[in-house]
Amino acid sequence: MSAPLPQACAAMLRRDLTLAWRRRGDLAMPVLYAVIVAVLFPFALGPDLALLQRIAGGVVLVTVLLAMLLALDGMFASDIEDGSLEQLVLAPQPLALMLGMKILAHWITTALPLLVIAPLLAGMLHLPLPAMPALLLALLLATPLLSLLGAVLVALTAGTRRSGMLLALMLLPLCVPVVIFAAGAVAAAQEGLPWFAPVAWLSAALVLAVVLSPLACAAALRIALDA
Repeated sequence: MSAPLPQACAAMLRRDLTLAWRRRGDLAMPVLYAVIVAVLFPFALGPDLALLQRIAGGVVLVTVLLAMLLALDGMFASDIEDGSLEQLVLAPQPLALMLGMKILAHWITTALPLLVIAPLLAGMLHLPLPAMPALLLALLLATPLLSLLGAVLVALTAGTRRSGMLLALMLLPLCVPVVIFAAGAVAAAQEGLPWFAPVAWLSAALVLAVVLSPLACAAALRIALDA
């Protein structure tokens, strides 16, 4: 007899969070990468405060998104190695919903620590305080969007050699609009202009991705496992 759907979702989320905590050394790598990049930028550009303030929002956005890319390749790696992904495909629960829980766990363990340190990184680069809410809101929308889009591409490249390089090349065109809208919101906030429109576009894209990405991820995994 299969477990009720809410209990199955909670068990999947708890399992992935527990496994991620056991490998917490790997969880620190994206955070360490983001801190190193943010620290090196002032040394590379010099002590020009106006320049740092102008580029701070874009630097933090790109740094956080690239740091997430470091951990994206391993989203389903352990499940493929131990065979639990095949069991998940055969389970009576909807595969798309179970994969949605795995994507949520990946976002919690990878993006949430980066969101916590984002104000610190922005402060190191002297981002104006009025632009901080726009930056945090843009990251709050852009990071789950990247996780959802990346999950589909990870599923498509599951089991292939050098999937990390292929994943980066496939994800780059999808990241560009996300960065443009997120950076546009921060730039508008820095200039004292309304920044609701870019955030609204990011919100619409996130809602669409929440609905469609788990379904596409499930279809891609079935294709990859049958190949």
